[in-house]
Amino acid sequence: MRIAVLLGGLSAERNISYLSGRAITFALRERGHTVVALDPAKGVNCEVSDDELRSATAREVTDSELESFHPDRLLECINSPHMLSADVVFIALHGKYGEDGYIQSLLDLKGIKYTGSGMLASGVAMDKALSKMLFQVGGIPSPYWVSLTPDQADDIAALEETRREMAGGMVVVKPNDQGSTVGMTIVDSQVLEDLAHAVKLAGKYSQTILIERYIPGRELTVAVLGNDAFPVIEIEPKEGFYDYANKYTKGKTEYHCPADISEEVRDHVMNLAVTAHHVLGCTGYSRVDFRLNDENLPYCLEVNTVPGFTETSLVPMAAKVAGLTFAELCEGIIRLAGVDIPE
Repeated sequence: MRIAVLLGGLSAERNISYLSGRAITFALRERGHTVVALDPAKGVNCEVSDDELRSATAREVTDSELESFHPDRLLECINSPHMLSADVVFIALHGKYGEDGYIQSLLDLKGIKYTGSGMLASGVAMDKALSKMLFQVGGIPSPYWVSLTPDQADDIAALEETRREMAGGMVVVKPNDQGSTVGMTIVDSQVLEDLAHAVKLAGKYSQTILIERYIPGRELTVAVLGNDAFPVIEIEPKEGFYDYANKYTKGKTEYHCPADISEEVRDHVMNLAVTAHHVLGCTGYSRVDFRLNDENLPYCLEVNTVPGFTETSLVPMAAKVAGLTFAELCEGIIRLAGVDIPE
């Protein structure tokens, strides 16, 4: 089977995407498929060599790098011979232009099959505020939140009102449409300047800033494949919170799969994950993140439609506990895209 793996892209998560795409590319080749890795940021010359894949690292992308990319290159890549000859596209693009419905809409227009959720569900899931509104409709608990715009970082009245609405507790400030904790800050002081600084940082990545009440407790995540939930994972950073460094620096975080929680809590969280996946209209697979408070009540944070996908990432970790190898998981996701792969 001819498979194109889309990786890299134009977002602040492009280097993480390279790691995901590399693992997928090599795993599918081992299963006998003809696989080409493509980076839309490179435009018409989008093919990525094996040497480039092997040299990829998780370093953070600089602002100047991001400014050098242009969305026009997405169109050039979509029209490349590699894309047009593929039987299916495996999307490993994280963040803007990859996880938010843009690339999905282009593939739909070309009639090219691809993995994961479609254009609408991808856009909805990427919009954290809209997702939380739908969680409310679906009866899925989620932390209380308000939204601001970047220019309100200098609006003292708006910041004071936000503090009042959050009842003076710790808050999480993050861009409304980013992943990998890019631009995210946990503010635990009552100093308005600290809140303003966090809003300014998040405003570098989005025109809408989400201010969310911090839920003390444990970090859980659940992978969903089709209509089924994989075992619950607990994420335990050795220090601080689960930020970019703790996510992508080996040894900084411990993972427990299955999580050490009661059967009742486990089943409840897994059911909520599948419900959240379907409430947003997701298809194929996703990863749903939660906070579990001290009373064992779960709060849904977000649904990731293109989660990290290295062989040590959370979705493959849960799949392994469920009895699936990494390559089997990749092929299962392709089958859910409506592509027939012989057993």
